[in-house]
Amino acid sequence: MKHSHSSSSIRCKRHLIALACTVLAAGSLMAPSPAHAAASLDDLVLGTPARELGVNEAEMPDILATHAIIMRPDGSVYYERGADSPIKIASTTKVMTALVALDHCDPSEILTVDRAAATVGESCVGLKEGDTLTLEQALTGLMVMSGNDVATAIATHVGGKIDPTSPDPYGTFIKAMNDRAAQLGCTDTLFENPHGLDFGAWVGNLHSTAHDVTRIWAEAWRNEDFRSFACSGATEMHVTSSDGGVRSLPLTVRNKILGRDGNLGGKTGSTYEAGECFVCTFSREPEGEVHIALFGSKGDEGRFNDTLTLANWYYGHFANLPLATSPKQVGGVPLAAEATCADWSDKLMDLTFADEEATARVFTLGGAIEQNVEVDELRGEHEAGTAAGSVTYAQNGKAVGSVKLTTANRLAPPNPLEWLAVQFDRLVRLFEGKPATAEEHIYATMPDPLSIDGWNA
Repeated sequence: MKHSHSSSSIRCKRHLIALACTVLAAGSLMAPSPAHAAASLDDLVLGTPARELGVNEAEMPDILATHAIIMRPDGSVYYERGADSPIKIASTTKVMTALVALDHCDPSEILTVDRAAATVGESCVGLKEGDTLTLEQALTGLMVMSGNDVATAIATHVGGKIDPTSPDPYGTFIKAMNDRAAQLGCTDTLFENPHGLDFGAWVGNLHSTAHDVTRIWAEAWRNEDFRSFACSGATEMHVTSSDGGVRSLPLTVRNKILGRDGNLGGKTGSTYEAGECFVCTFSREPEGEVHIALFGSKGDEGRFNDTLTLANWYYGHFANLPLATSPKQVGGVPLAAEATCADWSDKLMDLTFADEEATARVFTLGGAIEQNVEVDELRGEHEAGTAAGSVTYAQNGKAVGSVKLTTANRLAPPNPLEWLAVQFDRLVRLFEGKPATAEEHIYATMPDPLSIDGWNA
């Protein structure tokens, strides 16, 4: 018997107005911003406003981004700032472009560049009408240099594969993007083009949320081919011109922190409305991978500073939490409990932690640690060191660790005379309204994660 104790993207025909918008946007995003990074207790930590968790502002990430999210591969969200608000997402749109392409085509397939793709404008790799290239090369240009021309070429090619009878393969592709978003459970996402341009001829209702973009990224990240493009630092791609000659196109790697501090890969974006955007994956041991997305940051430097700040905040808030804790000791070791000895009316057995050095890896802003102490019924003979129960620990309902309990000394059953004395004592206890056995006491305490938090913003 155990006793349990629980506590609680059509092409763009540019005109003067669109050109002016582009110049203004570029100037705005490149110029030093008067805005300052800000930490906010209104940001959510594991779904709860930070102020409600009792954390202070110094423990929250100082970032310029107006929308941000940190999400584990399993979908659990550790940090949010306006993550479910509809926003422009610029070229992070291309993550879905790549995902849909890989859903329907092999990377070895050959694409032919039409006039719409060759003339889309803005961030392009330099494709010309009549060029041919593999989908693999196109996806490299898409993810490394954010080419709008390759995005358009991909859309037309893949749309034709999805529905060979459609008179509008480009439109077919856009529909497939939206269908895929719905399949992934995206709650507020609408794609209108494959590249994310949102000004001039591309003005429309295209939008998403930080949370939805991260859902899409997480799904794409599961595809090994996608990861190879998202993690690529390629500096050139190859295409075949309409005259049959092969030419090399130089690529600029947009992800300025690729390979730094655990950054495995990512996709940038930038328009006047969206600001500087980024969605990416980091990996640091022992916590492993985590996805980070941010939008509305200021300038290229600000974007990547924000990203590293969020990564450091996440990984910096994990620590090894000592589990074998108690305010009492016996023989110089923590006393977890005094257990009832069922054969005796007045004896208690000291229980200690089998592993005094036991720790659990926890997120220190994840809330209180709950413990459940289970003590075995001690009857008959037991030697010191006998297993006698366990203490399990949980945070937000998820188990984080456990420690076995063992007896601290030897327990023998009563001899015949002692047995008679026990029975008499129990009779007296019955008349006095007392329990028949000595009551157990629990001394194991719940560690406070904030007590080991070494974060310094």
